[in-house]
Amino acid sequence: MSFCVKCGAEGPVFDSVCEACFLEGKRFSRIADHVNLLQCVHCKEYAIDNKWIIHETIEGAAEEIAIDSVEVVKDAKVEEITASVLAADQANYRVHIDITMNVKGLIVEEELDTIVRLKNSVCGRCSKIKGSYFESIIQIRSRERKLKEKEVDDVLDRIDRMVCEASADNRDIFVTKVDRMVGGAGGADVYLSSNSFGKIISRDLADQYGAEVKDTAKLLTQKEGRDVYRVTYLVRLPAYRFGDVIMFRKKMYLVGPMRTSGSRLTDMKTGETINYSHIDLTDAKVIGQREDMKDAIVLMDSNREVQILHPVSMKPIELRKPNKFEVKGETVKVFLHEDEIYLIPK
Repeated sequence: MSFCVKCGAEGPVFDSVCEACFLEGKRFSRIADHVNLLQCVHCKEYAIDNKWIIHETIEGAAEEIAIDSVEVVKDAKVEEITASVLAADQANYRVHIDITMNVKGLIVEEELDTIVRLKNSVCGRCSKIKGSYFESIIQIRSRERKLKEKEVDDVLDRIDRMVCEASADNRDIFVTKVDRMVGGAGGADVYLSSNSFGKIISRDLADQYGAEVKDTAKLLTQKEGRDVYRVTYLVRLPAYRFGDVIMFRKKMYLVGPMRTSGSRLTDMKTGETINYSHIDLTDAKVIGQREDMKDAIVLMDSNREVQILHPVSMKPIELRKPNKFEVKGETVKVFLHEDEIYLIPK
């Protein structure tokens, strides 16, 4: 039978003493009288556990930082911890904490109290934004044509979505500013906080729009012993877009899916599809766009021909179907060029 070396009581011992002697005059947890809670004056996020995070309420942030500030002795293992928050005023919050610990097999319950003080601060991310910090520039340009406002909007929306998704995991990724080009060929310059993410975006745009990408780097500074470069990514969109009609090698083609390596074209007369690289297509000339195509009413449909009403003269005309062309519905899309009409596959 074990006995306490301090009081002589028989029973289980902890460090050679009984439970009562072991717990006498001891505390196994502590917290400072005051805990500072930093809140960014710009984004309103809170600094907790060396991270800036979002909280719906100040009380929620005060509870988390108070619990995070509790210290326990080496041999204590926290089993449960809860907190209640009461606002003293707009900048001070009283927090009462109940904590249950396992100390060498003993279940110990303690209470703690502290004051959480709300302090204004500026997070590193907002400091960089306010200081117009950037590590890369994505220049959206075109090749031999003027970019339309909607095209630029679509590209900028895609960049914004990518940045929003990435910043959910890494808040240091953000857009510093966007400069839209006025006049000329149009376009935009997007200033990004991250060099590496600028590369990811430029490669994505190349794959999505069949764009050409060139990059130039300039030494910016040194960080932790390594060189940091500011990189400009020139993303040049091709002269043609998905859905455009182009003249290439004396034939008319409908531009299909576009990728970094090239585009799939459909011969407007035969319906034959063929892939060309963007280098091959540098001499292609855009002669029509999707908005130039018209709806024509179908009068009769056979295996090889379709009879339609001319969308301008409203006279019946017969057109030979390109390979694999199918009529779906009461109308078809057509493209008028000079004296000819071309059926557009859906």
